[in-house]
Amino acid sequence: MWYVIQTRTGQEQEVCAWINTHVDKNSYKRCFVPLFEDVWRREGIGHINVKTMFPGYVFLETDTPRQVYQELKALPKMSSVLYIEEGEEKAFASLYPEEEQFFDSILSDGMLRVSYLELNHSRKIVRVIGPLAQYRDQIVRMDIPHRRAIVELPMLGEIRRVKFCLWMDKDPKIDWIEQAKQEQKTKDHSDQSGQEPANTWDWKAWQKINAARKDKVEEAELYGYQVGDYVINTTGIYGDIPLEVVKINPGKRTVTVSMLLFGNTTNVEMGMDCVVRRDAHN
Repeated sequence: MWYVIQTRTGQEQEVCAWINTHVDKNSYKRCFVPLFEDVWRREGIGHINVKTMFPGYVFLETDTPRQVYQELKALPKMSSVLYIEEGEEKAFASLYPEEEQFFDSILSDGMLRVSYLELNHSRKIVRVIGPLAQYRDQIVRMDIPHRRAIVELPMLGEIRRVKFCLWMDKDPKIDWIEQAKQEQKTKDHSDQSGQEPANTWDWKAWQKINAARKDKVEEAELYGYQVGDYVINTTGIYGDIPLEVVKINPGKRTVTVSMLLFGNTTNVEMGMDCVVRRDAHN
């Protein structure tokens, strides 16, 4: 099941790094900070920034919550474990099964990707591709000019709003969206010709396959970063300390840097939009 740790906004990755360094890796499956592709426009064209989906929260997946809860008591004071009372004992607070199912259905490798929106000449929605597609009927607000759709859901005891960002035909092409559009055309043609319909498009599975076959080095160079580069985090959280890039994830638009944290050298994942090369910073 998925459990939640609360921390100060902006320190989610630090807490996740601490857990990956200090907690027995056999006691949990993964620790992650949900991210999302936020869309902003410049001259009418969409651009993507990767941001934290729920600032102040870290997610942990484990089948041994009691063991993990005991280990997490050593977390630095910047964080607190959400718990519930079970008799005279405290227990790790988990997401409800329906909440976990929701997040599992919209996240791909911990990331909420953009959703493609196709409009007709009357500006009516005729097709949705991506994570928003299965929650189209649960939209409480649609803001096409600002490229966002809002879905409400219960989480951690209260109603929260999740923002799905939108991608349009005028925006730069994204491989998995173009592939999905082509698959849909093939399916439409098969339906019209009486042939066996094509399988339903599995956007999460395609992203995993596509990420595995891409040339990581070539893609990373397109973003201006390579392993071994030194970067500065522009949020100010880490000051002007040069951080060495040890891993690049073009699909998530993140870099992993090596840094000294709580007296130990560890790795922290940061969005590419939150760092600049040290020579560019100077």
